[in-house]
Amino acid sequence: MRTFLFVGNLKMNLLSQDEAEQYLSVLKREMQGKTFENTLGILCPPAVYLHLFESLPSGIVSGAQNASFEKNGPYTGEISPVMLKSDGIEYVILGHSERRVHFGETDEMVKRKVDAALKYLLQPIVCIGESETERKRQETVSVLEKQVRSVFAGLSKLQAEKIILAYEPRWAIGTDLLPTTTEIFEVRVLLRKILTELFDGATAERIRILYGGSVKSAFLHAVSFDAEMDGVLVGRESLFPYEVVKMMSLFEENAKQEV
Repeated sequence: MRTFLFVGNLKMNLLSQDEAEQYLSVLKREMQGKTFENTLGILCPPAVYLHLFESLPSGIVSGAQNASFEKNGPYTGEISPVMLKSDGIEYVILGHSERRVHFGETDEMVKRKVDAALKYLLQPIVCIGESETERKRQETVSVLEKQVRSVFAGLSKLQAEKIILAYEPRWAIGTDLLPTTTEIFEVRVLLRKILTELFDGATAERIRILYGGSVKSAFLHAVSFDAEMDGVLVGRESLFPYEVVKMMSLFEENAKQEV
């Protein structure tokens, strides 16, 4: 039975330690009596609160929102993957569209970050996706292929299987617009095809693919179950602990129905 992933990207929110502690208090209350055997929650808070997220309810672990491509050195404001690993972090989001758009991260920069994360034994959650302009120009396939081939270039099968891909069309993030279930499924098929060409069919099946972009619990069937994705990357709705637990519960129910 496969394990579904719920990744919550809290972004630059929770503006004080009190807010962060209140969030965690509500989350723990909502999780009471819940057990998750086939669903893993990964919550990625701002880096300054990672220490507060060390003690999470069973079924949820913490992750980072970003990491540097360097181990150490004169990189003011950056966070080394070694720092994250030594702090007990296992997962890190890389290449999010907001970092690509606002901070100029290129495919080449994201690739360097992926390689560094793997080198220091972190699991990268790598975001890929087309812009609205690229979608209108019908360039989705070529954009995704370029991004994926860049991410996996030079990796062994074992390294490749550590990567989690998150398909986040840029035009859908924060807009309440969604691709159709068919479009998401077609992206899944495309990514599996590319990964099979790079490695083999078995390896491609072991690389998990998530959907992200305006995800809500009401849309979960359309963007994940029906599209045969392995989970979701959630931004705005992950700020509400009730929604986190609700979506994880829906994943758990669906997993049990697949038996």
